[in-house]
Amino acid sequence: MFLAWKEIRHSKAKFGLIISVVALVSYLVYFLTSLAYGLASSYTNGVTKWKADEIVLTVDSNNNVMMSFMNNEDYDSIDVQDGKRAKLGLFPAVIKDADDDTKDTREEIYVFGIEENSFIAPKEVITSGLENNEIIADSGLKELGYAVDDNVRVAGTSLTWKIVAFTEKATYQTAPILYANLATWRELRYGSSSSDSFSAVVVQGTATLSSDTPLQVYSISEFISNLPGYNAQVATFSIMIGFLIVIVAFVLGIFIYVLTIQKTSMFGVMKAQGISNLFIGNSVVAQTIIITGIGVAIGLILTLISGYFLGGFVPFAINPLFYIGITIAFFLFSILGGLFSVRAVLKIDPLKAIG
Repeated sequence: MFLAWKEIRHSKAKFGLIISVVALVSYLVYFLTSLAYGLASSYTNGVTKWKADEIVLTVDSNNNVMMSFMNNEDYDSIDVQDGKRAKLGLFPAVIKDADDDTKDTREEIYVFGIEENSFIAPKEVITSGLENNEIIADSGLKELGYAVDDNVRVAGTSLTWKIVAFTEKATYQTAPILYANLATWRELRYGSSSSDSFSAVVVQGTATLSSDTPLQVYSISEFISNLPGYNAQVATFSIMIGFLIVIVAFVLGIFIYVLTIQKTSMFGVMKAQGISNLFIGNSVVAQTIIITGIGVAIGLILTLISGYFLGGFVPFAINPLFYIGITIAFFLFSILGGLFSVRAVLKIDPLKAIG
């Protein structure tokens, strides 16, 4: 370790460039991974917030919650033992600022119709409540200038709603969610709040259906995987990020290997002085770990800084498990490159190396 660190301090410019390369490639991988994970999360944030196990839809809906039409009779036919169930209404809309037509605040959203006392209601419902024509909105709408007590109008209708609170990470298929009570949702969906219709039943636990009911149970993972475009998006980014990690880590290993081989004459002199192969090998591996560690740390810090400033403009999300996996891959391939170079160092003939 002493020899490795002393050489780095002696050749600051050379090792500074090497560390810069490691930092930039690690930053690229960390940042792209965060973007991919953030985009995938924006599809499902509203669903994962339920902390549910299953969802019940009508058979004819073909796993499309917006094409599922249920009523209280269907709700009563669902038995949940040692769990909870909650009604859910879902429908898309476009909203704009009802108080200032000069501002371009139009935004595509999804309206989640919920019961105030259900487990899928965000915690802000307990604080603010949800009267008719009141909504709790995803905090992302703040970027468009919306604030608490603002009124929003649903495009193409005469409906006007009031924002009573904001909640974090409430998106569905990348669009912000507005939480409303079922009466408000029914007025949007059917033009009347007097019906007992809703879209689905969300279940914590295991749902049991009557044998003659036209309903079907899906696990939450099945429901998410069938969201339009979700699987294709996840598969595309996973393959892209996976190949990028492997290629970058492999190039990093080769880079370390070439760096070590360039010092053949220096190692020859050390061996001629009686320094053991073990000492030389340890110094090579230690230097590899130092270079990779500093570069990866800088790349990770740059990623977190970028996420802090760009979080409101791009779907950026942090997943510590992904970061740990990427870091392990970088260190693994770098150390393998160092070990291959150590093997070459051990075969060095001091007389030939000195020339």
